[in-house]
Amino acid sequence: MPDMDLPDTPKGSRFGWPRPARLEEFEARLQVKGLATDRIVFQGLNQDLPIIRLPIDLPKYRLVNGRTASLQVEHLAINPDLRSDLFSGDPEMWDAQEAQHELLLKLGRLSDLDGYFEDTAHKQVNPLLLDEEGFVVNGNRRLSMWRQLLHEEPEKYGHFEHIEVVVLPHATEKDINRLEAQLQIEKDIRADYSWDAQANMMIAKMERDDIKAEELCKLYKMKDTEFTQLLDMRSYADEYLRSRDKADRWSEVSGQEHTFQRLVQSRSKLSGVGRKEIFKEAAFALIDDPTAVGRLYIAIPELAANLDKVVERLANELNLDTAAPDDDLDDLFGGGHSDESDVQQTALIQALQNPDQRTQARETIGEVLETERQVKKDVKKAGYLLDQCAKANSFLTAAAKEGLRPESKITGVAKQLDEIETRVAAIRAYLAKHA
Repeated sequence: MPDMDLPDTPKGSRFGWPRPARLEEFEARLQVKGLATDRIVFQGLNQDLPIIRLPIDLPKYRLVNGRTASLQVEHLAINPDLRSDLFSGDPEMWDAQEAQHELLLKLGRLSDLDGYFEDTAHKQVNPLLLDEEGFVVNGNRRLSMWRQLLHEEPEKYGHFEHIEVVVLPHATEKDINRLEAQLQIEKDIRADYSWDAQANMMIAKMERDDIKAEELCKLYKMKDTEFTQLLDMRSYADEYLRSRDKADRWSEVSGQEHTFQRLVQSRSKLSGVGRKEIFKEAAFALIDDPTAVGRLYIAIPELAANLDKVVERLANELNLDTAAPDDDLDDLFGGGHSDESDVQQTALIQALQNPDQRTQARETIGEVLETERQVKKDVKKAGYLLDQCAKANSFLTAAAKEGLRPESKITGVAKQLDEIETRVAAIRAYLAKHA
């Protein structure tokens, strides 16, 4: 951004009056007698706090806003020319308030708040909650919508020129956190936090406010297991985004809550460091383009359940380099590994990490999962044995007729034939016994 000092917001701007003007206005408005009150559970007490009317331009947005936690990070990633402390620096600055306004508008549109308040019959009902400095503790999205509507069509939305607010008494950051948690749990026209915004908010509160995980669980009425799973999901999503050169682009995964939930749950059931890593990389490949497997929240557990079959097919069909070691993957196995299976697993992980092989990997995984789905459907049929043998015969007939060509890949074919002969012997033994 240009090398210049940004002035504080002038009185009359859409994004908040200067602090002295805000405090002066509060003092004058709160001296009026006979004000209506709003009951709020705050600081462990039922408090009846006066409701005052203020110009809509007076309040400032609270930048430490859980709902915009992911959007703020993404905004900085998309706009690297902006100052890095845009959302963590001085909240009075105009550029920070303007950026937060746009993010809040985006959230409001996602939850159809814009459509709701575009109807002039829908006016303000509940007062906004401001802290003693004039920053909005609750109602940021509503405020952004009202400001935007008033700015675009002042005659139509003149009823938003003044808004009702409650100014909270002096409070600590922990008091505000408790109130925010309480209000988040309540249900009204406010949208639920996206899973990634909630996870990023939790991380921020632990790192910025030094709040322990146990206290956050208590504040947001979460079980320890739910909290741990949420942060694990965020960790995998963060790793996925970074591996695709999309660091902090949280909108890319915001709609994949169930996918990352299944990834965490399924990976925890697998044994072996190498198998877990292969599963993760294979899942990442599916997330890139799930059209090969359908619904990811179903395909991810299926991938885990059929991982050995998937690994076998991938090993046969991808170009594996078993000669070139990878220091990072070598460390994954504890260093100095020489076991043949570990070498193959390392090569397969490298192949799945290679962008040039991901399409082939997805198609192969999709074929394996579809085959296994069909097997589950067919296995209940009385004629299952005959049907499968007929299919195998059909495939082998086609292989013998069309596949015996000089250009055909023959690596691994002998191994497949050995396994086929073993299966045929088992079936013949069964027929001899039960004929």
